[in-house]
Amino acid sequence: MIPPEFHYFREGKLSSAASDLVQFDADSIRQIVSAQRRTEPDVWLIDPVQYEQNGRVLRDSDSPRMLAYSRKDQVLYATDGCNSCSRPVPANLQLLGQPGLKAFAEENDLRLELLERIVSLLSARS
Repeated sequence: MIPPEFHYFREGKLSSAASDLVQFDADSIRQIVSAQRRTEPDVWLIDPVQYEQNGRVLRDSDSPRMLAYSRKDQVLYATDGCNSCSRPVPANLQLLGQPGLKAFAEENDLRLELLERIVSLLSARS
């Protein structure tokens, strides 16, 4: 299995222990993908501040700290370190526009800025 390419929401170097948690979270999302018989996500985004702050490794966070999106399936995956979930997107994430992204973020308790970054990464890959 090829490891995903992680994109970082903000700059930050993670310790080995925090990097292990990133891998654990990615594996959790991959389990959901596999269980639902879906395709591997195209884009993976992590927020390093939600993994480690001031040298302290965070086992979980108050909000999703990793997002992954599959263009083919139009499914967004998220994890806060404790729980992982999948959410079908009503249309291609790139086509939702600002009002659609904002509504999707609010309905699914996601940080809008993370969704916006996923869209920018998808646009850069097109």
